[in-house]
Amino acid sequence: MRIGIVLAALAATLVPPVPSISADGKCFDHWIPAVPNGTTYAEGHTRAGQPCQAAFGLLGANIEELRIVVRPLHGVLGTSAKEGNRRYFAYAPSAGFVGLDRFELYIQFVPPVRPSFTTRFKVEMNVTP
Repeated sequence: MRIGIVLAALAATLVPPVPSISADGKCFDHWIPAVPNGTTYAEGHTRAGQPCQAAFGLLGANIEELRIVVRPLHGVLGTSAKEGNRRYFAYAPSAGFVGLDRFELYIQFVPPVRPSFTTRFKVEMNVTP
C-alpha cells in the first residue's frame, strides 16, 4: 500500500500538469483540464443579468491565441488582449434570458515544459434566475 502511495507521489512530480481553465468570475465551479489537440467540454453557470469571466494561463502556460469560434445565441462573449501570459473571456447573458446558452473558443497553449497544443473549448452556459 505504501509503495503505491510513493509511486503516485513520484509520478505526480515527474508528469507536468495539463494547463487548465480557472474559475475566475464564478463561470465554473472547478478547474477544467484542457484536452491537448482535441475538444474540451465545460459546463458553466451564471445568473440572469450577471456577467462572468474565466482566465487561461494561470498554471504558467503562455496563451498565444484565444478566439471565438461560435458566438452565444442568448448573450455576448468577448476575449481580452494578452495580459502577461494570460488571456480572459467574459460572457454576459442577454437581458431577461434564462436557460442554456452555448459558445466555443479556440485556444493555443504554450506550456513551459510541454509541446504547444490547441484545444476547442466548448461551453454550455446555464443561466439561472
